[in-house]
Amino acid sequence: MPYRDEFPVTFVEDGGVVVNFGIVSGREATQAELDRLAHVLRRSETGAEMTITAERRQDYAPGFEGVVHQVRITRADPPTTVVETICRQWALSCAEDRHVEPLEMP
Repeated sequence: MPYRDEFPVTFVEDGGVVVNFGIVSGREATQAELDRLAHVLRRSETGAEMTITAERRQDYAPGFEGVVHQVRITRADPPTTVVETICRQWALSCAEDRHVEPLEMP
């Protein structure tokens, strides 16, 4: 899918790491995948305390309908490149395991 490369997989915003999960996978993250991310982050010594939020947002505008699936990781410490790299690798791994192609619009 060409447009998947147009957006960053991860970025830092408001002191947390945002993962554009739906861009690479075409779907929401499962509970098991979120648990796996938390486990990897905790084992990486990047900090034991974090909040992981999975979001599904639907946007509507004239001539446009879109669904956004994002995951946000918030920690007490500012995000590091290690945290962002782990999140990116996690999202790409999940997408490789299972992805959904978008529907063709008539």
